[in-house]
Amino acid sequence: MELPFGNRYAVDTNILITLMAHHPPDKPAYQAIWDEIEALIKQKNIFSTMVVYDEIMKYLGKDDRLKKWARSHKKRFFIPTNSEVFKLAQDIVKEFPDLPDKKKQQTGEPDADPFLIALAKSSGATIVTQEDKQSPNRIPTVAKHYQVKSIDLYEFFNACGLKFVKK
Repeated sequence: MELPFGNRYAVDTNILITLMAHHPPDKPAYQAIWDEIEALIKQKNIFSTMVVYDEIMKYLGKDDRLKKWARSHKKRFFIPTNSEVFKLAQDIVKEFPDLPDKKKQQTGEPDADPFLIALAKSSGATIVTQEDKQSPNRIPTVAKHYQVKSIDLYEFFNACGLKFVKK
């Protein structure tokens, strides 16, 4: 399915974890999802920040499928932080100091949230995240403050017109 111009998506770590855990690419029922993601990657309409890549590499999941996928898509899907995004992420943390995970800050682990919001803002993208839209200091609430739309995984499926169909 071809998206109209301007439909761009910046993807949170939890979306990739959820996709891999509950909708894995090696299951035929979910192949359409992964085909659509690949098409969107080729169109440069879906992406994430390199800080999400760093989070994935630190993720202690049950298997390494997500890490393998991330490595194979590193250059096409994960965008390095430029000076504009870095400055905006710094401003976001100043405005919302409780957004970054305190445990991650103490251990030096990457926290992608301010970078994801900054990337979405600078590129005119909608954020796809599973974070609670009502909780303060979470991606959807902070993104809304910066006039960035956020949707969950199933809203993303709807936006892309993805459906489970029986053959």
